[in-house]
Amino acid sequence: MAASVLIVLCIVLAVSALTQLRRLNWGRALVLSVAMLALGLPGRLALAQGEFDNWYFGYRAGISFVGGTARALSDGVMTSGESSAAISDAQGNLLFYTNGVYAWNRLHRRLVNGSNLGAFSDSTRTEWVPNSATQGVVVVPRPGSTTEYYIFTVDAAENGLVGGLRYSVVDMARQGGLGEVISKATSLAVPVGDGRLTEKLLAVRHANQRDIWIMVHAWNSNVFVCYLLTDRGIVGPPVLSAGGTIHQGGYNPRRDYNAIGYMKVSRDGRKLAVAQYNTNDLELFDFNYGTGIVSNPRLLGQQANAPGFYGVEFSPDGNLLYASFNGRIRQFNLLTRTDIDLLNPYGVTGALQLGPDQKIYVARADRISTSTAIYPPVGVIESPNIPGVGCGYRANGLAWGNNRGSALGLPNLMVRPPVPNNVLVNFGLLGTDVCQGEVTSVTASVFPTITDAVFTWDFGDPANPNNTATGPTAQHRYARQGSYVITMTMREVSGTVRTYTQTARILPRGQARLQVNSANVCTGGSVQLTVVPAQPIGSVYRWQDGSTASQLQANSPGVYWVVVTPPQQCPITDTIRIASQAGPTPVLKPEFIICAEPNLLLDPGPQPPGTTYRWQDGSTGSQLSVVAAGRYSVKLTTLNGCSATAETTVRYGEDCPYKIPNIITPNHDSFNDFFVLQGLDYRELSLQVFNRWGVRVYQQEHYDNRWDASGQPDGVYYYRLVNTRSGRQFNGWVEVIH
Repeated sequence: MAASVLIVLCIVLAVSALTQLRRLNWGRALVLSVAMLALGLPGRLALAQGEFDNWYFGYRAGISFVGGTARALSDGVMTSGESSAAISDAQGNLLFYTNGVYAWNRLHRRLVNGSNLGAFSDSTRTEWVPNSATQGVVVVPRPGSTTEYYIFTVDAAENGLVGGLRYSVVDMARQGGLGEVISKATSLAVPVGDGRLTEKLLAVRHANQRDIWIMVHAWNSNVFVCYLLTDRGIVGPPVLSAGGTIHQGGYNPRRDYNAIGYMKVSRDGRKLAVAQYNTNDLELFDFNYGTGIVSNPRLLGQQANAPGFYGVEFSPDGNLLYASFNGRIRQFNLLTRTDIDLLNPYGVTGALQLGPDQKIYVARADRISTSTAIYPPVGVIESPNIPGVGCGYRANGLAWGNNRGSALGLPNLMVRPPVPNNVLVNFGLLGTDVCQGEVTSVTASVFPTITDAVFTWDFGDPANPNNTATGPTAQHRYARQGSYVITMTMREVSGTVRTYTQTARILPRGQARLQVNSANVCTGGSVQLTVVPAQPIGSVYRWQDGSTASQLQANSPGVYWVVVTPPQQCPITDTIRIASQAGPTPVLKPEFIICAEPNLLLDPGPQPPGTTYRWQDGSTGSQLSVVAAGRYSVKLTTLNGCSATAETTVRYGEDCPYKIPNIITPNHDSFNDFFVLQGLDYRELSLQVFNRWGVRVYQQEHYDNRWDASGQPDGVYYYRLVNTRSGRQFNGWVEVIH
């Protein structure tokens, strides 16, 4: 009897507590779940507590948290440079794990159909084999199902981030409970920019404790994209929130390393941290896990030296944030706004992940010897809620020995915030960086919906007569650049008042236009596109072909455009059309044959009117009369600036009449002073001259018709001429009389 009374009392107390929160309106399903918990029966909220108790990552490494204590697992078969995820049942029994490319079941065998799941897998281009996307994969249960799971993936920078967001579905009821991939690599539309995404991907349970947010970040953008996963799959368009810095560029040759870096949500679902690897910035946001809105960006820290921040993780209580960078770990105190670098840094620190034991694990990629298969252990922050070095960071936390160990990544786990104890309120500022004169749009974000709430807005622009507005959405146009604090006030009929602020930055407009060295691209040629005036240092360029240099060579006609984003200024776009123009088409045979008295006229053929000519000797006629063997060229330029060059070789023929002198008189009277060959291409001839005793007195490889017997006495000399091209020889004598 007493036990029955106690059970009834527990149910009454549970229902009463939910009645006090009736404004939150989560419905009878939640009431029933709490009642079932009070009775000790399995309810919806009792599930998922052991789902992430088994980790597999890095070089065949694993960790089990079953029983509450971390222990190394050495049965995994997966390798992954960065991305990994694993899922277990509610009791902590492993179901499967994946690197986003392949998936393995609890027996460590490949899932049926468990390959090519959508992540980047090109072993010839990846920088960390395989999957070199920071948060390239996450696994979540399908809401309302006890057997189906989703594998979400994003692409890597090495693949140009073109793969976007994809998902595969695993049904654990198949294959006798070992699971099977029943659909894979389904793409989700990204309604931002060109559809590319950074390497950031996370999953957060909705405030209704049933659905799941899947969050990514757009590339070349400051927009967060939040998809809602329900028992019906992905529903509706994603929630878009613009804020913080634009994710673009990087210091690497591809200029895409700012796609790298973790994105994490605190365990209470209220804060969001984002790292960019090459901007060296670490940003903090507010997150509403009831509406999916990201808001209130603020710069938390900067790292002066590259590489910048990579892994991020919140302490269990959400008061501290840890970030890895350049082999170190920095702890940020979000209450005191102070930070400290933890001692005992090692080599390369990668991902940070809070474990089920409430400790933070640190991926390490240092001291790796691939030849001896020695990989590093993971580090551990033992007491992550304690500020300062008292948090107890140990670099050598958990090890596996040879053939197994850490790389850059740790498993990407879904965050499960609790049932909110009050209304979740913030607002979406669609574009925290707005160009001067553009409209700033704001939308109230409240969960659950309060129908009698009244919203008022103060845009922090008192000089503007339209500084205030009412309603759940509003717009404002700022006339001047600068930072403005926007305040939203929500008043309920009951008298409850809530306020929320966010800063909007109004950026000035710069100037940029495309300049070309010619408005036309000639056949077979190119023109150079340059942005003028010169842009500030740090400006980012994006051309229509995706290239990011400050200039572009246009090799064909068409429309070309560039988006220039100077630091702290609005993006500027300019477009130019390059027309096609026919260039000159000079035609000269590769070779002409002449004899001693040439009668050759070089003519490059008919050209467009107004074409100018410039021969190798500087003459500008449309034809050139050739008087000697040699190399000849002409450059033609049309009125539209297109040019082309032709070349030819003129030589003496083998059958032409020739004359080799048998006497020279080098007395400097300018008559018969040199041994001059006529009718022969003397530059193709090597000359040797011998005296009457057979002693060589002169030699020249490419004769220049300039031998004058200098330094030799009068007499008879013998010569040998050899054509260096054909091998033909001429032998004879010549008399020298001074």
